[in-house]
Amino acid sequence: MRQLTYILIFIVSTTFTACGQTKSKSNFEKTNIDIETVDFIEIKNRAGQTDTLDNLTKRLTDEQKNQFVEKFNNSKPNGLRKAIPLYFIDVHLKDGTKRSFRINGQYIKENNDYCFDLRDSKFIETIWNELNVDHIKNIRYVFEDYIQYQESTDSQDDKALMTKSLKSLKTVTDKDDLDLLINVWMYYDPTDYPYVPEIYRILKASRPHSIEAVKNRIDNKKEWETDDTAPYSDLKYLLKQLENE
Repeated sequence: MRQLTYILIFIVSTTFTACGQTKSKSNFEKTNIDIETVDFIEIKNRAGQTDTLDNLTKRLTDEQKNQFVEKFNNSKPNGLRKAIPLYFIDVHLKDGTKRSFRINGQYIKENNDYCFDLRDSKFIETIWNELNVDHIKNIRYVFEDYIQYQESTDSQDDKALMTKSLKSLKTVTDKDDLDLLINVWMYYDPTDYPYVPEIYRILKASRPHSIEAVKNRIDNKKEWETDDTAPYSDLKYLLKQLENE
């Protein structure tokens, strides 16, 4: 009987120990992110003072979203690490849930203080800086430089900057900024440049502000533009698309 009691105690003790080990291990395991389940990702940074948060939240571009998921999935365990987070990232999933991460340099943590190493201390900072670039300012710079010389070509650097800036924009509501985008849609047409349709994506996402902007542009025809000559004549088609889609 005593021997049976010892056996039972050993079994119960072993079971609890195993459960405890499993639980401890799961706390330090990384659950990779399935990119197919991700809806969007947002980032915000900690302001200069450690007791306040910058309220400005930015949404990652599709390219940045893919880069972050790949970087996190390839990260390596780095043990427990106490540090004030400099950036906060929320991964919003298509099922309505989200996963929240805290980052300091190259170290990222999720549910506790166990860190994983992204192996790039500037990766998250670079994403944040790219999202805070004044893309409208860059678009204006490239466009004004292009129309100044009235040529059908543009430098590869300028085209690359225009492309990156357009792809980084989601919605635009400012009247002057929308007017700029409409003019770029009309007149920025360098050789071998396929990304002007990006402007329609932005205008479509910016309704109803963009519809009013196109109407205003139609009403303010330039002295060299005529009703039956492109690109001015194409504005009515653009307006119809925005109103009906």
